Amino acid sequence: MPAAGGRVYDVCVVGAGMIGSAAARHASETPGARVCLVGPGEPQDRMNRTIFGAHYDEGRITRVLDPDPTWALLAQRSIRRYRELERKTGINFFRDVGFLVIGAPDDDYVKSVQENARRHDVNTQTFSRAQARERFPFLDIGTGMVGLLESGNCGHLSPRRLVSALQTAAHLQGCDVVDDVVASVEPPASWARSAGANLAVRTETGGVIHARRVLLATGAFTTFRRLLPAALRPDVRLTRPTVALVEISESDADRLQRMPSMYFRHPTDLGKSFYFLPPIRYPDGKFYMKIGHGHREKLLHTEGEVRDWYRSWGEPEAVSVMSAALLELVTGVKPISVHGDACVTVKTPTQQLYVDMVTPSLGVALGGNGWAAKSCDEIGRMAAKMILKGQWDYDLPRDQFRVRWAETQRKSKL
Repeated sequence: MPAAGGRVYDVCVVGAGMIGSAAARHASETPGARVCLVGPGEPQDRMNRTIFGAHYDEGRITRVLDPDPTWALLAQRSIRRYRELERKTGINFFRDVGFLVIGAPDDDYVKSVQENARRHDVNTQTFSRAQARERFPFLDIGTGMVGLLESGNCGHLSPRRLVSALQTAAHLQGCDVVDDVVASVEPPASWARSAGANLAVRTETGGVIHARRVLLATGAFTTFRRLLPAALRPDVRLTRPTVALVEISESDADRLQRMPSMYFRHPTDLGKSFYFLPPIRYPDGKFYMKIGHGHREKLLHTEGEVRDWYRSWGEPEAVSVMSAALLELVTGVKPISVHGDACVTVKTPTQQLYVDMVTPSLGVALGGNGWAAKSCDEIGRMAAKMILKGQWDYDLPRDQFRVRWAETQRKSKL
């Protein structure tokens, strides 16, 4: 293991998903910084894995249009670097196909999206039902609905390939990438402390990594290992969305090649509000259209519940509802098969990220709220700047990202 031989890293990032990999990439850009990224690779068999990531997929929407100005800004800053990252690593992960918001013109969500488009100078076009059909003959957005189209530097990305690009960039900059699961973060032995280490990161295979500072980007599993000071629990909810994957023919995929990524905001029932991705070729060589994330939440509370959910294929009833919604919105699609899949979303009460120092040597970056994939490179940059300095170092207010704890706890000795 790269950590052997008494080496002390300046920064060890725990969690090799989208945010952690981005943080490692940006931290390792600092000249002379010794950086390590630790986390397991994608499992070949999910039934034999206990730790999972949110990036085992080929499709996530990427766009600036958002009702929240902070999320819009983080997305805009990230998206501007996509092509640079692709060129640097030779790994393509982004398709610029556009993004369409569909909703009622008087919906507060739609109004907020329009306002933030103006604030961030995002060029949009507004379509009526007939105009949308003229632009996209395969779409029927519904009576009384409007479409807001964002064009240029938006569409969808492959989170799996994005993580690969981020880790490749980090490795090229000297970051050690360790394929292992972290079991605990604890005070170091006296010899390591005398060498400058403030924390020891212990892995499930028996490895020990010493670092001056540690950043936890461990998502839904943050409280299920001994990573935080005793009894500290971030105030988050773990929700269990289902996604649907509708397999289509190559001829249907060709017909829909101009389809943008979309979000449909139902005027009366948020439970029928979904996102839709255009046809994407998955690793099995087949084309799928992905639909996901209504607003009906079911919570997960234990590691066993999270593990079992990740090993499942989602809720069949939800898959049926979402696939029917796709066929209503995108006309003429002839499904070959329909599959479900499961994911876990870490939600915060503020609907903002937690990027904060817990102790002078331990920081966290978590709570993506289901919106972090497209913005992860900028989130990683924010977290990297913080953990390198040991304090807040970003141009947005620290209080906006301060971690909230589930209950007041005694001060840590870490």
